[in-house]
Amino acid sequence: MVVLAEREGGLLEPLENMWGFGSPLIGPGAGSLLSDWLLARPRPVLLLGLPLAEEFLASILLPLSGRFDFQLVPPTTRFVASLESGVEAWLAERRPGFRRNLRAARRRVAGASLDFRWIEAFSPDALPGIYEKVLAVEARSRKSARGGGVESGPMRDFYADLWPRLARQGQLRVLLAESQGTPVGYLHGAALGRHFRGLQFSFDETFADLGLGNVLQYEAMDRLFSGGVRRYDLGAHSEYKERWGDPGLRTVGLLLRPLGETGSGIGDGAEPGA
Repeated sequence: MVVLAEREGGLLEPLENMWGFGSPLIGPGAGSLLSDWLLARPRPVLLLGLPLAEEFLASILLPLSGRFDFQLVPPTTRFVASLESGVEAWLAERRPGFRRNLRAARRRVAGASLDFRWIEAFSPDALPGIYEKVLAVEARSRKSARGGGVESGPMRDFYADLWPRLARQGQLRVLLAESQGTPVGYLHGAALGRHFRGLQFSFDETFADLGLGNVLQYEAMDRLFSGGVRRYDLGAHSEYKERWGDPGLRTVGLLLRPLGETGSGIGDGAEPGA
């Protein structure tokens, strides 16, 4: 199966091209299916989330040789926290300074009398209210103050659409940190079997000195392990993720253009999927 959408200008691209984690080629033979289709209907196409496997990439590129030009999109590496042996075993593999700082943060959060509420069953009536609580926390976060919060704009709509879908599949997980019943921090993501994909976490800037962000991650891990999760996918690289996980799955992207075509719908110098 091949799942692509058409962008203005004729470029075909994955349905999700912001992070570029998911491949639009699904199932055996999908690469050959796409190549056959493009030979009959030459179009520019952006592919993301492809496995770094020579045989798989060759199934796409070899049939198009001489008819298409291609550009390699830099690989993406996910950072993953392994919970195979439990949270304490994971913690034992972290650096001493990290462990020391996390213990201190947990003591400060306990001293501030914050409570944690883990939610994995959602009624349709309750879901919008929980989402509004998360948005309220985000609006008081450092990310929001810097203009990068997800309480407004396209990301607000993205998660408003995604949450009900995940909830219907029983995959949505939400952790709330509360001060006297008022949410002051959150973490949410999706669980599928033994895997969990973290989506967003944030906290009220008023509580920044407690180290609440680190404690949210730890508390989520503890509950995920109890629920059978053994791999916590933190997403693409950032500095803090190096402290929490290790390099995991690496994927790559391809931008294919019919020979002689000058435009792709992607601006010069822009990284596809950014």
